[in-house]
Amino acid sequence: MNGEVSLSCRDLERYLGKEEERVHALRGVSLDIQAGSLHAAVGPSGCGKSTLLYILGLLDRPDAGAIVIASENVSDLPDQERSRRRNELIGFIFQFHFLMEDFTAEENVMMPMRRLGRLRESEMRERAAALLHDVDLGDKLRRESRHLSGGEQQRVAIARALANDPQVILADEPTGNLDTANSERAFEVLQNIVQKGRKALLLATHNPVIAESCDWIHEMKDGRITASHPRGTRNSVF
Repeated sequence: MNGEVSLSCRDLERYLGKEEERVHALRGVSLDIQAGSLHAAVGPSGCGKSTLLYILGLLDRPDAGAIVIASENVSDLPDQERSRRRNELIGFIFQFHFLMEDFTAEENVMMPMRRLGRLRESEMRERAAALLHDVDLGDKLRRESRHLSGGEQQRVAIARALANDPQVILADEPTGNLDTANSERAFEVLQNIVQKGRKALLLATHNPVIAESCDWIHEMKDGRITASHPRGTRNSVF
């Protein structure tokens, strides 16, 4: 793997649960993700994919190991600084979109910008409109999210994740609740955004079509990355 590394982790360890029944969820995971590339983490349920994403997304802390985003070690930041850097550097897309149902698509996309507090109201609206246009929802920016289809809601969630122009995008089963057509459309949107904007994307997925369309596939089992290979270099892992 060559090129500018946007996200890197080394020797991540994570234990979950109480001491007497704790699970060793991550066992020495190391990974490099380059700007402009798409990486898929695949493996059976419980293998550590979501735990890895939550730690890389600064939503959880590892018990050991280091995380570097855009050449900055973010492993041991205090909580307030950690929250700020997460909002600046990372866009997270969940399997369930978690939109505010009574808010419009535009208002949902503006939420991360309001938290960051760098743009004027007019600038936030302009950026939200541009992002919704990028995900083919420019004609629905004033529609309440409850009145959007499942595929449209997930594309709003993608636009929201990009609101603060993050360098890293993390996606936990982002198409898991969508039908085949909407899954492919949402992935194509992500693919275009990553490549054009030189973002780094890591997604966890059970979808073989999406995984095998990524630049790299990382196979996980029992909290470890057991194999990593570029697209098209071996038979399907599914």
